[in-house]
Amino acid sequence: MSTAAAPPGAPTAPAAPPAHTDQPDWSGYTRVALIMAVVGWVLFAVAGFANMDVAESDAAKRDAKSRFMVAYLSGFTYWLSLPVGALALLMIRYVAKTSWGLLLTRPFEAATRTLPLTIVLFAPVAIAVATNDSLHVSPYWWSSPGHAAAHDSHEVKNEASDDPGDKRKQAEKLGLIHLNKAITDRQEAERQERDEGIYGFLSAPGFFLNSAIVFSVWGLLIFFLNKWGKETSDATDPRVVDRGLIKLQNISGPGLIIFAIITTSAATQWTMSLEPGWSSTMFPVIFAVNTFLTSMAFGVSMFLLIADKPPFKGFMRPKFQLDMATLMLVFTLFWSYTAFSQFMLVWIGNLPEEIPFYLKRSNEHGHRSFWWFVSASLIALHFALPFVLLLFRNIKLHPKRLRCVALYLMVIAGVDVIWWVAPSAPSHNHFPTYLMDVGAVLGVGGIWLMYFVYQLKQRPIFPNNQAFLLPEGHTHGH
Repeated sequence: MSTAAAPPGAPTAPAAPPAHTDQPDWSGYTRVALIMAVVGWVLFAVAGFANMDVAESDAAKRDAKSRFMVAYLSGFTYWLSLPVGALALLMIRYVAKTSWGLLLTRPFEAATRTLPLTIVLFAPVAIAVATNDSLHVSPYWWSSPGHAAAHDSHEVKNEASDDPGDKRKQAEKLGLIHLNKAITDRQEAERQERDEGIYGFLSAPGFFLNSAIVFSVWGLLIFFLNKWGKETSDATDPRVVDRGLIKLQNISGPGLIIFAIITTSAATQWTMSLEPGWSSTMFPVIFAVNTFLTSMAFGVSMFLLIADKPPFKGFMRPKFQLDMATLMLVFTLFWSYTAFSQFMLVWIGNLPEEIPFYLKRSNEHGHRSFWWFVSASLIALHFALPFVLLLFRNIKLHPKRLRCVALYLMVIAGVDVIWWVAPSAPSHNHFPTYLMDVGAVLGVGGIWLMYFVYQLKQRPIFPNNQAFLLPEGHTHGH
């Protein structure tokens, strides 16, 4: 049966958007992300209110509320790694013209386009800083004089005891009496400097200004990389493709330098400033490397889901998978080097304002704390285990095994982020507050993953017009 032709001059219906037939079915993964979000937020809320319920004194209740927001900051900081790390890897792809970068372009682009959601998820932290004088929920000690004083007093009391005689002997044995005095004097000087307006960077106005600049710069880089990336991928003329790739390369080179400066600012204010008086020239590097490792592991785990299906099946070579696995190994080694360098510099410097960062993550009341075991585990599980696994060629070339390693690296990178953030909060009881951090990571992650899948479906999963850039690679037997 024929269809009647539209009368002359009648408005035509808009053309339906092209169906991306190369997209796999992501509905199952969306459901998993939804379950992850629900379980995470429930765990976060239950653990948070339970921690506040067991608090007895007013100071303990105030710190419990602040700990609630510190846990949320753990979840936000970890999932911030995905759009930020993907931005850097996308620029590296255009500068270095890598084959793995071409294969992972779409997941990286989709991850960067989640930045608007990341800004929304940042809003609770900004609100906590803005309202800390009345609500006392900010995770940052510098957000108000009262908050700083309470944080400082806890640092001193952390090594005190109800039995002055026994505790003095223990403190003398550990060499902590003079250390606590030096810390207190330093923090008092910092508080006076802040009250006089010297610490503009560590203040609510400085926080909002710096955050606006950071998100704006990241957003501009993401906008142009995605805009020009789409124009290049949609082009049918090879000359247009070449010009588009040159434009992307030209912005990516300076973009990596700008990225390093802006990410240093974000890592310093949003994460490193959680600790009073602590400074580390290595931490921004550690922060950046952790985003690279998390994003690369995430991209590899996503890619290996569909590597054996069209359109990748026709282009896939063992060399590409080897390159991805090797790059994860490189980022693991780079993280190990920077983490050890930071510890070594603090150990050698032996400065009172830097030592508390590691004391909080090792000892509590003169005994090994929960965080000491986490610290020791990171040495074995964040370096030694993935280092050994990624040395084996039969793991690198086996999709399921490599995907398991990639997912494992994402988990251990999340533990590392919690280790940065969570111990900075005072703890007055033995409640397992780390459950809040785990819940926040799962809850924020579930929301982020659903939005990521939505963004991933907006474009073809593979830029076919750039397939000529892929080398032949090597066969399995080479």
